[in-house]
Amino acid sequence: MKQIRLANRYAKALFELALEQQKLEIVAEDMQLINDVIAENRDLALLLKSPVVNSHKKTSVLSALFEKNIDHLSLRFLSLLAKNGREDIIPQIAESLLNIYNDYRGITDAWLTSASELEKDAKTAILTMLKRLSGKEVRLHEYVNADLLGGFVVKLGDYQYDASTKTLIKRLKDNIKNNLIIAGK
Repeated sequence: MKQIRLANRYAKALFELALEQQKLEIVAEDMQLINDVIAENRDLALLLKSPVVNSHKKTSVLSALFEKNIDHLSLRFLSLLAKNGREDIIPQIAESLLNIYNDYRGITDAWLTSASELEKDAKTAILTMLKRLSGKEVRLHEYVNADLLGGFVVKLGDYQYDASTKTLIKRLKDNIKNNLIIAGK
């Protein structure tokens, strides 16, 4: 919990600085790249978390990896994090900055999991409902999971709507079980 609050503070500071310097979009893209690279490279993630490797070495690695691919502001920010011993929370900071950026731009993410590929009309109806519910532009991430048997599950922030056949069968089964127990008394 402490790391999340700390990551949010760093992300807010970087957001404000990027906004002030009119580099918000660039910095957001940089944080997405940094987050993706660390997520895809286990060795890099372990290096950043390692207490054995000194901050100078970590700064050198980060600089070598990113100096040609990100803005100078983002690179200086990474160096500052390494200097302050906060390189282990870079992914959380990047994620937090992206959340702040998306909120600033009025964008939110939603996850749609369905048993099979949904038709375009169904996706459009779900997307319209999510836009109305959130009051924001919705970026829909779609997944197929045959285990649902049918229907779909939508997650938007803390909101989840489960219209999957698997859940409906489970509810029906629980309802029958509960009614049999009550009737048996």
